[in-house]
Amino acid sequence: MSLNAETFKAVMGQWPSGVTVVTTRDAEGPGGMTASSFSSVSLEPPLISICVARHLRMHERIADSGIFAVNILSKDRVEDGLRFAGMLPDVTDRFAGIDTHTAATGAPLLPATLAWVDCRLWARYEGGDHSIFVGEVMQAGIDRSAAPLLYHSRSWGQFADVLASEVRVSEAGSEQPALVIEQAFGTSANEPVEVEALVKRVRTALADQPDAPLLILDDAAGAADPLLLRLAIQAIAGSMGRTAVALRPGAGPMALANVLVALKSGIHQISVSPDAAGPYVRRDEVCTMLDRMGVTRLD
Repeated sequence: MSLNAETFKAVMGQWPSGVTVVTTRDAEGPGGMTASSFSSVSLEPPLISICVARHLRMHERIADSGIFAVNILSKDRVEDGLRFAGMLPDVTDRFAGIDTHTAATGAPLLPATLAWVDCRLWARYEGGDHSIFVGEVMQAGIDRSAAPLLYHSRSWGQFADVLASEVRVSEAGSEQPALVIEQAFGTSANEPVEVEALVKRVRTALADQPDAPLLILDDAAGAADPLLLRLAIQAIAGSMGRTAVALRPGAGPMALANVLVALKSGIHQISVSPDAAGPYVRRDEVCTMLDRMGVTRLD
């Protein structure tokens, strides 16, 4: 007995995925479609894949132009997903009023995305009523920090950030052998570091000490705010390999907020001052917050 198409769609809809808008440009101008069939393929060379139904006009346009971009949507860009899925009946020009930009290939990049990849067509494979387009990533970027827009069971939404269930609380300076990035976020809240500069420092430090078991982002100056911290942690994540990351939050007004953001961004170790005399957040403040949230402390 053959599988019913609706059953197949319903079953596959149970697999949660992100939501993207795939764009291209040809003699007709810009083109775009909403898609969730997007995946990483290779690191060397950097390759990604998308799947496009062969009956869609975008299929021909990507095949002929040889370029496409994938825009990864955040939870607050639902309208972009609806627009490029053709689900806004009053919208006839999907790019009307959207201030796009370009990178390497000329394919349109949408504003306020989580991230994007700009590709040239590397290969095409037949996959039933779809084609699998493999793109070589010519350029890529992260626009901002936000929760992703997710697709599950034919619905769009989001999941909350997952709080770390166990956190090690250590005294600042006792974390040997650790690799410390001093003043990781800048010298003061008025002079925050550029995230790209921090990523470069982290990569250089790890190249010098590739076997370091722990890398500490030190913020004795209290320069970080929650958004900067989130962006920085996300940006350096791809450089870490097996090295864990810890945070020494400065004892400023954002200290506890930064601790919470760190614990929702994959950090499982916080370094503290034992009392109010140190430059870092106090141990008792952090422990009280963790206890109230039901997080297990590993001292």
